[in-house]
Amino acid sequence: MAGGKETPRQKMIGMMYLVLTALLALNVSNAVLEKFAIIDDTLVKMIGENTVTNNMKLESILASTSQEPSALAAKEKAKQVTELAKAMIVYLDGLKKQMTTQPDGTAIEGEELVLDTHRAEELMLDSNKPEVGIEYEKKLTGYVADLNKIMGLKTPFEKLTKKAEDFDEFKNNTNQLDKTFLQFSFELTPTMAAVATVSQMQTKVLEYEMAALDTLFNLTEATQIKFSRVVPMVRAESNTLVAGQEYTADLFIAAASDEEPEMFFNGGVVPVEKDPVTGIKMGKIKFRTSGGTYDKNGLAEASYKVKINVKGKPYEDVIRYKVARPVAKFESESASTLYLDCGNEMTVSVQGLAEASGISLSAPGDQGKVVSQGPGKFVLIPKRPQMDVRVSVNGNQIEIKKFKAKQVPMPRAKLMVGNAEYDVKRGIPPGTSIVRLVPEIDDETFVRQNQKDAGYRIVSMTLQITGKTPLTLNSGNIEVGKYGLRSGDSFSVYNVQVVRSTWEPGDDDRKPVNSKLEGSFVMGK
Repeated sequence: MAGGKETPRQKMIGMMYLVLTALLALNVSNAVLEKFAIIDDTLVKMIGENTVTNNMKLESILASTSQEPSALAAKEKAKQVTELAKAMIVYLDGLKKQMTTQPDGTAIEGEELVLDTHRAEELMLDSNKPEVGIEYEKKLTGYVADLNKIMGLKTPFEKLTKKAEDFDEFKNNTNQLDKTFLQFSFELTPTMAAVATVSQMQTKVLEYEMAALDTLFNLTEATQIKFSRVVPMVRAESNTLVAGQEYTADLFIAAASDEEPEMFFNGGVVPVEKDPVTGIKMGKIKFRTSGGTYDKNGLAEASYKVKINVKGKPYEDVIRYKVARPVAKFESESASTLYLDCGNEMTVSVQGLAEASGISLSAPGDQGKVVSQGPGKFVLIPKRPQMDVRVSVNGNQIEIKKFKAKQVPMPRAKLMVGNAEYDVKRGIPPGTSIVRLVPEIDDETFVRQNQKDAGYRIVSMTLQITGKTPLTLNSGNIEVGKYGLRSGDSFSVYNVQVVRSTWEPGDDDRKPVNSKLEGSFVMGK
């Protein structure tokens, strides 16, 4: 029996390992050693995965209710197989630690480990102290012998102490054929490659264990491994959510059983429905997440308890997930500063929140008000120099955004003569019938960002024609002929009252604006 059925991933890792081993035989440089470090990391992860899989296989065998002598014997053998493999894995872990430790006890780590070319070879092939290498070969031989003794199969497991002649890839390599198992494995082998070699051997041990357990599993007449362990499982839409976001998941039993399960979430009964695609009975879990103690990455740990009863037997678990600190993002041309008594339009989103419909804003009434314009769209109207805006998601406050608010820009006076601005040198040309005093705004950002609040106009001003009684006008228009202005006359304007339009639809668009508009002008000759 050659061992367990390898997955495509295992085959790929094995092939890469053989290719790099062949390259080492050609004395390829440090680039190959770096690849061995990557392969060793992958092998270590595979060792962990295979260990979990084999433990589940063992539990499935031990869970068999069969009382047949063959099934009972298979259970005992399964325990022995697992203990044998576990002891071998522990021994090989210790050997790798020896390889990555100097004789004085100093650890070999990082780049030093990748570049080390002698420690493992000295440890495994030292003729003066051959104990480590001899024990390694003896342990591998003993493991296979003991496993074959336990299993008693007609086709026994192959030896693990293979030499070059045992591999198709090396059987024609004359430089390798005369080497012993230890020489073939460790001669001229840098430490990183030697560590990967031992990790590869650990995967073979676990493959043998897996194959043995599969054989024993069939003897117990248990169900297939993917359904043999009955545990509650959760299929969540996401395991990282924003506080206030809805957590949605399917809770189901990890076996397509015809039994009617009872399901519970944090002690409460969960409605159970049959999934239309898989036919598996699933409990429907739905709740709103909340924040907690966030770490430096803005994540908080959270969990909930589930339980499934099948034929009166409970299966319980704790499901863990993470909650991300929600951060509100305000988007406008100038999101940090607002204008007093103006409608400052904002688009608000929350990182990680797909839908904006759950976002709401509010502010203290004496500081201003917030007008919602639809999902994620708001208008902020500050009444004071600072407006504290509370951001909530589905009713849960996530932060307070502090905005500074400043006065709208003061206009300057500009006298328009027809379509041109008043020219001091020329004066007002003879024959002009009307001139207009208009408030000009130099703050382009304000005009562009707050168009509905930037409609400035004059509603009152005093006209003083030299030598005449002052007149009060109700606009910025001055009818030259009506007031008897002739060539060479001068006049001035003061007490100019300016108002502006407002964003709020119910307003009368007569919001007073602080201004100091005034000016003196002369009729041309």
